[in-house]
Amino acid sequence: MNLETISSPQYASQSKPLSLKVIAQAIGAKLVGEGDVIIENVGTIQSAHKAQITFLNNSDQYHKYRQHLADTQASALITTQDIFEQERDLNIPLLIHDEPRQAIVKVVHLLFPKLHFSPSKHPSVVVGEGAEIHPKTFIGPNVVIGKNVIIEENVIIQANCIIGDDSIIAKNSFLHPNVNIYSNCHLGQQCVIHSGVVIGSDGFGFVRNGAHWVKVPQIGGVRIGDRVEIGANTTIDRGAIDHTVIEDDVILDNLIQIGHNVKIGKGTAIAACTGIAGSSVIGQNCLIGGASNINGHINITNQVSIVGCSNVGKSITESGAYASALTVTDMRTWKKNLVRFHQLDKIANRLAQVESQLQSEKGA
Repeated sequence: MNLETISSPQYASQSKPLSLKVIAQAIGAKLVGEGDVIIENVGTIQSAHKAQITFLNNSDQYHKYRQHLADTQASALITTQDIFEQERDLNIPLLIHDEPRQAIVKVVHLLFPKLHFSPSKHPSVVVGEGAEIHPKTFIGPNVVIGKNVIIEENVIIQANCIIGDDSIIAKNSFLHPNVNIYSNCHLGQQCVIHSGVVIGSDGFGFVRNGAHWVKVPQIGGVRIGDRVEIGANTTIDRGAIDHTVIEDDVILDNLIQIGHNVKIGKGTAIAACTGIAGSSVIGQNCLIGGASNINGHINITNQVSIVGCSNVGKSITESGAYASALTVTDMRTWKKNLVRFHQLDKIANRLAQVESQLQSEKGA
């Protein structure tokens, strides 16, 4: 391999078939059975077929998936020593590993290695005055790079991306096609930005002037830490005055909206379709379920888990798990409950009157 190539977080679309013996050695597993079996892909225990490898854990899921062992079409199974001893009659080759789930991830890396890019800049790339681009970078077709942009070593920018003036892309970061990064946005090292992401668009800042809305200039930027991954079509607004900040090791799913001046702490994970209003602060190592809504100007402390579809209207000051959404019910029951919900204030007033009357009678 050319030493000048750049390793990317993007994986090969076609597998590199390997023998079970080679896989066992590479992942540190004990081989039981035929080692010359060729593995081309991975699959679930229900759907795997010939030349695929699957896995079975010692977890609560064991009893759920055990029933598929007898008829799985997989060519090999990764499992634990405990399960192997319980299932002695299995007639397919096994890889014995303490952590089958981790092992299967290693197998995927072996079968689908990362792609490598040779440093180059497509002739169609437009580069603004004062931009500094490290020679060991890959920049694809129709990329536009603004004035005074800094692009560091081993950065890969795929087709049709736009990098605004005075922005920085730190080393080893990877931009999929059609990413838009506005001016004065800094992206840390080893970040992965998926297609359709917009970083640094104006925050939703307006004030009333009579019958009209007047736009508040959004003059802050966006600061994104190291090893951040941002899913497709997620948008991150620039700050109104201070910066919007995403700290190290944050992972963001697809279709997330992050408002201006939001701060998200290290190691936090946020699932798809979540909306975070401006100036809210989310702590470190939080887990936020999909389609949650977080109000503006509130604080969420460290190590908070929020169940999907929750509405967070006030600050959370203690670590722990929180939820607010109601589960689905049949339409008839839902309509009855909705009517009763709108009657809660009257019911509360009547209850207060009854309690007051009982207290009076008791006192008499």
